[in-house]
Amino acid sequence: MLDLTPWSRVVRMMKVLDLFLLLAAGVTTPQQTQVFKCMEQGQASYQSMPCDGAALKVWSVLPQASIEPGATAGVRKPVRAGRRAGHSGAGSGRSARRPGGDACTKAREGRDAAYRAAGLKRGFALSSYWDNHVHDACR
Repeated sequence: MLDLTPWSRVVRMMKVLDLFLLLAAGVTTPQQTQVFKCMEQGQASYQSMPCDGAALKVWSVLPQASIEPGATAGVRKPVRAGRRAGHSGAGSGRSARRPGGDACTKAREGRDAAYRAAGLKRGFALSSYWDNHVHDACR
């Protein structure tokens, strides 16, 4: 027979409440999303919205999990631009202008021109090439 003492009713209600809270909190599984490969003005682009015309290819993918702490070991850290705030550089014993400053300026101008020519749909390979080129020239 069922024990319906006041204490058991409280425990049963707490279990029901816990289940309700889990459902209300939105514990869900990852949803699949689609990636569309579109051709616009002779260039391929990848987007999450359907193409204006026919899509060249469509993928169904799951969202990527967050990046684990050790997964970024091979990623190059961004170069610090400029000086620290409040640091004049006077008395440091180093010249304020680096040797090869012209090479750095030329590399930046080349990157800017390449980015303007490619527009907003530039690829990773182009960006990676020019960013590494500027990094090497401005060391």
